[in-house]
Amino acid sequence: MGLSRMDMYLAIIKVLNNCDSITQKQIMRKADLNLVSLKEYLNFLVKLDLIREKTIGTKTVYSITNKGQRVCTYFRLKDNNSIFGGTRIMRID
Repeated sequence: MGLSRMDMYLAIIKVLNNCDSITQKQIMRKADLNLVSLKEYLNFLVKLDLIREKTIGTKTVYSITNKGQRVCTYFRLKDNNSIFGGTRIMRID
């Protein structure tokens, strides 16, 4: 059984909470998502103001907002007892 949309949204938020501004490619690798799905998820999270999109030169980078950090706290994404405990999704290099 695959992961739900909510799992994917939370995976992206957790990746961004553990990093500074990073590119789509880095998020894709760390959250183990394909590019087509990732773009859809990122657009949704930007609309909800959970993450921020910024263009620097030719690169587009993403970072977490204060609202996104509150989501991390609510879902306990910072500790090993989060909803991702025991899954492959949150092994961040």
